[in-house]
Amino acid sequence: MRAQGPLHGFYIADSSDDPQKAQAWAQTSKRRSLVVLAVMVFAILAIALSVVIDGVIQALTARTAITQSLTGLAPLLLMGSGAAIWLDRKLFFASRPAFAVPGELYDERQQALVAMATRQGLNLALALLGIVAAVGASPLPAGYSIGVGLAAIALAISGPQLVLAWTLKASDFNFSGDEDEDEDD
Repeated sequence: MRAQGPLHGFYIADSSDDPQKAQAWAQTSKRRSLVVLAVMVFAILAIALSVVIDGVIQALTARTAITQSLTGLAPLLLMGSGAAIWLDRKLFFASRPAFAVPGELYDERQQALVAMATRQGLNLALALLGIVAAVGASPLPAGYSIGVGLAAIALAISGPQLVLAWTLKASDFNFSGDEDEDEDD
């Protein structure tokens, strides 16, 4: 079966896909710290994007130069986008047991992990929808609603992978298949 994973249709396999490289992510606290960091980056990007979009909207309505609204936060947006790409790669390692890359079989255990993460990811998307609705109903400018909405979409798309990184057990990272031998000792 072809490589699959939670909402990862454009994944390009490379030499770092070796399951042993993901073994370093078996520690639960390391994976959960990564999830918290990813959510914090999304929140910071939502705020920065909201301010930039609001500045652009205000500049367009006032017919002034847009550069003033972009110069302050554009570097933050650029760095945040780079951090998001880096975090996505780290989240792949943190959720590696649910992925099959080209040349590997995609088994029932991986299907079950992805199905569970997708269900719980939908709950996250519903919570994010509530946050977007609250921001939209608030007296904040439209730029903030747009920025928070875009960040919520990105977080909802990453939801299943975040759930996997949070919920996987250390034993799921045993790719050699001899986990039963460790339990007997």
